[in-house]
Amino acid sequence: MKEFIQKSGDEVAIVIYDAPLPPKYFRLTKRFIRTLFITVPILLTLLLAGFFFWGLAGRIKEVPTPTMPQVITTEDNQVTLLEAEIKTLQRSNAELVEKLASTPTAISAEDPYLMGIKKPYGMQNLLAQNKVTLDQFELIQNANKVNLKFQLISSTPETRVTGHIIVFMLSEAGLMAYPDPANSALSQGIKYSLGESFAVSRLRPTNAEFSHQLTGDSVKFVIYIFNREGDLLLIKETEPLKIGEKK
Repeated sequence: MKEFIQKSGDEVAIVIYDAPLPPKYFRLTKRFIRTLFITVPILLTLLLAGFFFWGLAGRIKEVPTPTMPQVITTEDNQVTLLEAEIKTLQRSNAELVEKLASTPTAISAEDPYLMGIKKPYGMQNLLAQNKVTLDQFELIQNANKVNLKFQLISSTPETRVTGHIIVFMLSEAGLMAYPDPANSALSQGIKYSLGESFAVSRLRPTNAEFSHQLTGDSVKFVIYIFNREGDLLLIKETEPLKIGEKK
């Protein structure tokens, strides 16, 4: 009898007393109980998770891909400027090659006076186009040098102008040229490419320095500006400046 009571069975009996009604007796298998309290919750959880991820996937497809803002650093800006300058140089070089391939022309009576400058091959006279102008002249005199400062102004800010500047100083001591390589070549004739290189979009300061002590009462300057291809853009002759005065 004892062994029969302690023997484990496959069923569970449940008795519910509800007085004054007679008790109710239920018999449930252990397999049914495990299914009710373990398997069914797991299936419900998986089913709800499936519905959730199915709806979330649809929403993810509808959301547009975020675009990261483009950050332009100082290096990127410098690269852009260098690329633009390279394109300008390539275009100028192509024009220069075409011009140098042409037959040099002799100086004619209609050509402007170039002083000690050799006429560039295929030079065009672009003085009438007024692409650049000069302003704010200042003469600075020291014991052993003279400086002529001025502003080079572009008449077309939307277009960058590049080229060379040659400045002549005329005094009682004779003729001198700026920069130094141009002055060294003065006796043989100055190539326009020996002038000071420049690039200007709006305004560019220029400081022509002559290592020379002024003598006499006055001095005069003549400024020639060529573009990179050797076309003449400007000739500017200052009025005679008295030694010790500024213009």
